[in-house]
Amino acid sequence: MSPASGLLAIWICLVGITATSAIMCYHCNSEYDPQCGDPFDKYMLGVKNCSYEYELDHLPNVQATLCRKTTQKVYGKIRVVRGCGYVRDPRDDKDCMKRSGTHDVQALYCSCTSDLCNSASITSMATATLVIAVLWAI
Repeated sequence: MSPASGLLAIWICLVGITATSAIMCYHCNSEYDPQCGDPFDKYMLGVKNCSYEYELDHLPNVQATLCRKTTQKVYGKIRVVRGCGYVRDPRDDKDCMKRSGTHDVQALYCSCTSDLCNSASITSMATATLVIAVLWAI
């Protein structure tokens, strides 16, 4: 094998590794598109390749590597936001995180690390995680 073909092989491997690190997520807000809420109609909304997300000013050199689903309840009105996420957490793919604010403001944050995983309802995400854990243990 010539040095040029060896370099080409290495380049193809590196490009393949880079390409597989991208994650695809649903990207929507039920405030503007009711089909984004629960129950979710995944066939009516587009997906986003998170590797094309802009770099955030407060997180320099950090790329989106997970999907998020946030369910917010503000003054009795429920809104679901689905999109790309940047910061990993040990609870990813496992538990959702609940936060409460002042005056009837609540939020539930769920994050996951596989393509289009932010389509599921919270119960479905927890059930899928449990099934995967059981299968992995077998």
